[in-house]
Amino acid sequence: MISLLRADVIYLIKENPGNHGWFDSPTYTEKEVYCTVRSVGMTEYYRAHAQGLEPSVVFVLADEADYDDERILRWGSKYYRLVRTYTDGLSIELTCEEIAPVATTEEATTSGTANT
Repeated sequence: MISLLRADVIYLIKENPGNHGWFDSPTYTEKEVYCTVRSVGMTEYYRAHAQGLEPSVVFVLADEADYDDERILRWGSKYYRLVRTYTDGLSIELTCEEIAPVATTEEATTSGTANT
């Protein structure tokens, strides 16, 4: 088993659809998790790039249970979209590409939701 030093904090962002019809704006919830940060390998980068993706960073969560199918995350002031996941049954790697700031999550806190 690989020992992972949990040195960085990221926020996994979950989109919660509106409950009152088509015009409702979704709400967003941020969950704080600890991870290690790795660079994207050259082979993985070029394979993704050939499909129009721009992976820029890999976040490794020591416990796969910390991940609940979130597609967007925040690390510091930057936002990322999930490109792919890989798990070995214990830890999970989240390969991500940087995206423009998500305006709807700027007011979200780690303990609640923000309405747009």
